[in-house]
Amino acid sequence: MNSQRIFSGILIFLIAVSFCGIVSADDSGSSAYTYVAVTDVDISPEVFVKGDTGIITVTVKNTGTESVSINRAELYSSDISVVNDDAYDTVTPIGAGNEMKFSFTVDADAPDGIYYPRFYLDYTGSNSFSYNIPVKIESTGLSISVIDSPDSWQNGNEDQIILLIGNPRENAVKGVELSPSGEGVTSGQTSYFIGNLDPDESREIKFDITPADAEYIKFDALWRNGINKHISSVSIPVFYGDDKTGAEPILNNVKTTTSGSYSTVSGDITNAGLEDAMSIVVTVGSPAVPVDPYKMYVIGSLEPDDFSSFDLTYTLQSGKNTGEMPVIITYKDLNGNGYEKEYSVSSGSGSAVSSDSSSPDSFEGGSNAPRGGGGMMGGMGGGFSKIPILEIVVIIIAGLGLVVVWKKGYIKKGSEAVKAKLGKGKK
Repeated sequence: MNSQRIFSGILIFLIAVSFCGIVSADDSGSSAYTYVAVTDVDISPEVFVKGDTGIITVTVKNTGTESVSINRAELYSSDISVVNDDAYDTVTPIGAGNEMKFSFTVDADAPDGIYYPRFYLDYTGSNSFSYNIPVKIESTGLSISVIDSPDSWQNGNEDQIILLIGNPRENAVKGVELSPSGEGVTSGQTSYFIGNLDPDESREIKFDITPADAEYIKFDALWRNGINKHISSVSIPVFYGDDKTGAEPILNNVKTTTSGSYSTVSGDITNAGLEDAMSIVVTVGSPAVPVDPYKMYVIGSLEPDDFSSFDLTYTLQSGKNTGEMPVIITYKDLNGNGYEKEYSVSSGSGSAVSSDSSSPDSFEGGSNAPRGGGGMMGGMGGGFSKIPILEIVVIIIAGLGLVVVWKKGYIKKGSEAVKAKLGKGKK
């Protein structure tokens, strides 16, 4: 009987010890999850535009000394759509000291603002862990502004426009490319690739634009926010008129004389504009007929407020002596656009009164090109006639004479003679 009681007591003790061991293991396992923490959150793109698709990656680390079993991981939000919300319904345990990454694809289909989707970890058993992740949605695009453009455009003429493209967003954008467009708009550059733009960064871009009856010039900036493509645009109206800052060749001091079989018209061309006038050529038009020696006169370029003289020789067509004839000035601006100005002057001898008979018009050649067969050499010959050749020859001869006198010692002898006379005078 006593032995039976002893056996029963030993059995109860063993059962009690076993139960205590099980409870201790459960307590140890239930506290291991407290060492699991979120160590990093990566959001791409950093700031969403409404409608963007992106990825939120959560890094979790087990800093404890025991493995922790995870039942599932989930990202929940009532504002932002989670595309792969069932991607982590089954998760392997996280070993001691190990990390695990959970990536969720989301659609930012909410209005602009800050949202807090919640990251959940459900452990095996009844414990869980949650972490709020701030997500920004802000739909501001790139900024495009005009730094410099013509006050007025000339139809069919090329001019330059300078733009500043900036990134006012809180995050960097990638693949920025700026291109012009518009009906009747031609550009010397089809597009400019800028690349990445950091927050508050800007770049200056220049375009050479030629409008042909265009009403506006549109500039489109293509850019990427993460994997999402966006476009920012600006339209600039085109106003046509005279170039207020361009070159302005003016004809003055005009005189006409007749000698022999032809007449000569001479005068000055002054650039009264604010920019250089390039490739200036002067000739006469009907009823005058350009003849040698100066069918046309090539002046070349004139800076602002600079002037040059010219001579043109001509005859009048039989029966068409109207008393006036046109003097035609063709020139180009710094962009290579061609212009033509025409002045009416008296075709008779004496002083001629000039008047501007037309405003600048662009020319491409043909009937608007400088007339006459003298070509460039005829004009250049007229230019050389203005050089004071006689005076130059006299100066050269005088200089050679001085060199000869110096080499012969005449200067030294004369100097010594003067000194000797001065010495005698003092005595």
